[in-house]
Amino acid sequence: MKAFLGLPVLLLSGLIFFQQRDNKYSIAKTYAIPNVSVVEVQPVNSNGDIVYLTCAPKTAGGNNSALVSVWFSIKNNEGKQLTLKKIEYQYSTNGTSKVFPFSPNKDNSSELINNGATFKWQNSRAYNELGNVIEINGTIPSQINIRLYFDGYDSPFVITKNIKAHVNAAAYSFPGKEADLGINEYWYAEAAHGGGPQVFSYDMVLVGWDEKTKKWSTKYSGASGDKNEDFRCFGRPVYAIADGEVVKFNDKIKDNEPGVDTDGGGNTFHIKTGNEIIRYYHLKQFSLNKEFMKIGAKVKRGDWLARIGSTATAGTHLHIDCISVENPDAAVVWPLQFTNTSIIAFKNLPEPTPDADWIKVNKTGLPHIADGLCVIWPGNKPTWYPGGKSEIAKHGIAENRYQEEFNKIWSSGYYPVWVDAYDVNGKTFFNTVFRYNANNYDVAVKHDMTKESYQTEYNEWVKKKGYRLQQIDNYNDAGKLKIAAIFIKKSGQPQAQPAYHALSPEQHQTLFENYTSEGYVPINVSVVSIAGKKYYSAFYEKRNVGGSVLKSSLNQQEYQELFDDNKSKGYEQVYINAYHHNGQILFSVVWYKNSGFRSSSAVRKTNSEGYQDKWEDNVGNGLLTRCVTGYEEGGKHWFAAHWSK
Repeated sequence: MKAFLGLPVLLLSGLIFFQQRDNKYSIAKTYAIPNVSVVEVQPVNSNGDIVYLTCAPKTAGGNNSALVSVWFSIKNNEGKQLTLKKIEYQYSTNGTSKVFPFSPNKDNSSELINNGATFKWQNSRAYNELGNVIEINGTIPSQINIRLYFDGYDSPFVITKNIKAHVNAAAYSFPGKEADLGINEYWYAEAAHGGGPQVFSYDMVLVGWDEKTKKWSTKYSGASGDKNEDFRCFGRPVYAIADGEVVKFNDKIKDNEPGVDTDGGGNTFHIKTGNEIIRYYHLKQFSLNKEFMKIGAKVKRGDWLARIGSTATAGTHLHIDCISVENPDAAVVWPLQFTNTSIIAFKNLPEPTPDADWIKVNKTGLPHIADGLCVIWPGNKPTWYPGGKSEIAKHGIAENRYQEEFNKIWSSGYYPVWVDAYDVNGKTFFNTVFRYNANNYDVAVKHDMTKESYQTEYNEWVKKKGYRLQQIDNYNDAGKLKIAAIFIKKSGQPQAQPAYHALSPEQHQTLFENYTSEGYVPINVSVVSIAGKKYYSAFYEKRNVGGSVLKSSLNQQEYQELFDDNKSKGYEQVYINAYHHNGQILFSVVWYKNSGFRSSSAVRKTNSEGYQDKWEDNVGNGLLTRCVTGYEEGGKHWFAAHWSK
């Protein structure tokens, strides 16, 4: 104890000053730092360092950024109520200090913390807003200070932590696959989730281009949104983003209804990978893969897990996040990054195209963009058409658009197996069918050929280079005979393939009889009528089909009757080609006794919309388009087609 001005003074940990009252002196003090303690800071790594999300660039050629959101809790040990006035996050980079001031509450009010009470806070954000999350561009600091200012204290209480980029337990794939996208469909997400400790989660939705409205929509064209099935993402497959082991699952909650739910996410899979658990939420009831519905089940990257539903959520979407194995019950989630994925800001994609300034995501998270939305392609390089589908088919393509559309499909990794040309009101249109070229077949495709130029191409590709005919099609192009053909080179092709083009009916009949007598069967027999004369182009192969039937001049009634008769005898249609001759619509059709197909479906006269609906149904059920032909009747487009598997 010391004396000051004749009075004893006790040295305290705070500041000491004297106050005169009624000619008497009293001692008052303010502590420099309040007596509080840190209870927890998250998310942190095993070294206790705060981890942040490294985000992909927002624009092509840009730099990565970092999103920092820290959840902390402190305990009031002061022995009295404390008033927290302000929170600051401070760090230094390149010699410059940066300070981010926050109010403890959204209304800018102070926070009262009772003695012995714990206060929790996070620089989080509201949905679709950057809010309090700190976005760092450029040099990332090595340390961050969280400063808490209390009423009556001159100095803040400071939490000092090193910060590090979070590295996930694996290079996580995207939870959706390209092959499951429809044409002009993409995923999109609110770039990093909104709301409290889930800030590093993602809500994934599907969006598609509506050709009728020329706008993006999460609903199918014409859908009202009154039911789950109106939304594109409802029922879409979800895949494992890495190898792992199931630690939790739930399949009992109904869509759009509350249910017994232990963690608020509806039906779910929790799959452990290394020191992390990936959680997939809002899954459709009874859609979980039964193979993995057991604790300890082993899952491989890319395995199908379930389908997207609307369980325990206001809207249909997939919620995915990442938590620590060591603290699986903690509310806070860890940063989650993807690889082999491409993104673009929604505002930079006014309509579907792979030629926009897409950004490759490689072991980074989605960036925060002004409107909060990233359009996502689950692959390295966006294409016009999603890869991996069984087929892409287009019909009624105008001649002036055919090459452009062909190039789009071709550049997306598909090769043509069928081309059919027809005319309506004097204009030429095309129908095409493509298969995914997983085997990298060499293919050459030609159209708009005269019979002379076709012969030149045939000599080049077949006789010189060893290609085979995949298909040949005659068509009437403004009164001129034109030919389209597909040449392909692949193993296992028959060595002999007799062929001819632009021959008269008599010449065709002679060759047909010769070849079939030698054991060949017709593959293509395309007919066109020019100025009242028929021209035949065809090729043959030796196949064990148990017998074949070719009729090349059937009118619509004859075609219908023969189709039904052959079907009753077990013959399957494998080829069709329609043409006009002397005012009649005629068909050239081939049937096989043993086609090798297990099931089939056909239409013999349907408009464009009906054909599209039938195509979607059949392909959705695993069938493939074997042949399709177009023709004119009453100035309108009509189609006949056959599907099988």
